[in-house]
Amino acid sequence: MNIGLHEIREKALELGWDDLGITDAVIPEEDIAAYKEMIRENYHGDLAYMENEIRCYPEQLLPGAKTAIIFLSYYKQQQPEFSKAGGVIASYARGRDYHNVHRKRLKKFISWLENKANQQNIAKGFSDSTPVLEKALAVRSGLGWFGKNTLLIHRKFGTFTLLSGIFTTLDLPCTTIKNLRLPLCGSCTRCLDACPTQALVAPYKLDARKCLSYHLIESKKSIPPDIQQKNPGYVFGCDICQDSCPHNFRKPLSLQSDFYPERGIGRSLDKEKIELLLENPEQLYGTPLNRRGAEGLAYTFQTLINHK
Repeated sequence: MNIGLHEIREKALELGWDDLGITDAVIPEEDIAAYKEMIRENYHGDLAYMENEIRCYPEQLLPGAKTAIIFLSYYKQQQPEFSKAGGVIASYARGRDYHNVHRKRLKKFISWLENKANQQNIAKGFSDSTPVLEKALAVRSGLGWFGKNTLLIHRKFGTFTLLSGIFTTLDLPCTTIKNLRLPLCGSCTRCLDACPTQALVAPYKLDARKCLSYHLIESKKSIPPDIQQKNPGYVFGCDICQDSCPHNFRKPLSLQSDFYPERGIGRSLDKEKIELLLENPEQLYGTPLNRRGAEGLAYTFQTLINHK
């Protein structure tokens, strides 16, 4: 059995991904140390699921795992202007739920891989919701490097990317580029300077307890008054540290229709849309905003309007 890099890449692009990297299924010790430091400092806030250290050890997710294939999707959308009457939705969340998009692709890719290898049960897919340090594997595979905003920076696509991947027991050709471990942002601090809540407490360190996305998507608690006051106009998520990154300047918009606003709720929410969602919450199904729910979005929208 011999599966080449070219045919793996060809299949990935055929299924809709924009790039991929392949590396051994090992999380580097420095990334494990950084993860454990984040947990010790409580930078993950109330996200207790982040404390599951299985994410550091792929072998525990798939016994016999030898290789990790990391797939990348580019989703950049048009940057809308803030409005006094509405709230902006983060770029990744305007169309379909990427988890659903990726899971379908992963299922097809694994089926293709098993057929090529003439073996079954040789791979496990993941797309953000599985405990995996996928950014560490992406860097290890040569897909990009860690930016000071803690996001992966891809040479071609910048930071507006989503990751998914598989672990497999197969030995596959790797794309690892060792020098991407080096800091490559130079003296630039635009993302740190632009963050309205100072959530980027230092280069490469994000305190989720101060992050707009954490409060507008993940946290089940009331949004703290100081966070509300510093919100420039987002109702779900935030793109500010990405919009300020030079690696995203003059980049074309994504051509993946799954991420187009017309495939989901759109670029923003106003009072009329909120009322429609409260009456028909099923409209959120299949979109990232379903994570917040109609009631949660209504609450977030009202706090935003109250502080404009």
